[in-house]
Amino acid sequence: MSTEGPMLTGLRVLVVEDEMLVSLLIEEMLIDHACAIIGPFASVPAAVEAAMTEEIDVALLDVNIGGLKVYPVANALMARRIPFLFLSGYGESAVPKDRPEWRVCSKPFREGDLIEMMSQQLADAPAQAGGGADV
Repeated sequence: MSTEGPMLTGLRVLVVEDEMLVSLLIEEMLIDHACAIIGPFASVPAAVEAAMTEEIDVALLDVNIGGLKVYPVANALMARRIPFLFLSGYGESAVPKDRPEWRVCSKPFREGDLIEMMSQQLADAPAQAGGGADV
């Protein structure tokens, strides 16, 4: 387990991924880092609902879910100031040109690279208590 960067222990991570093997790999990695997993979700509508209602610290989003773009989930997370990271085999071209701030971890990825990118997203995110559950 990596000791560099912010500790991920106890973080609630939303996982949106429709490929079972990739989802299992991500879940195993997050469990190894003592994260609580929200999901995984394999449909955009269910993921949007979770993004709007669940207590989330950070999210991992596959760009294409069942043939649909996951951007509505990203927008819901942005509205709550919850950091997220896209996972895509398309690299940086997976995000819209008008969203250059959206970060992508290219598939296939190494665990260390994904953890480092997650840690960076958390470090760069504005302070948020309780996963952005502002009232």
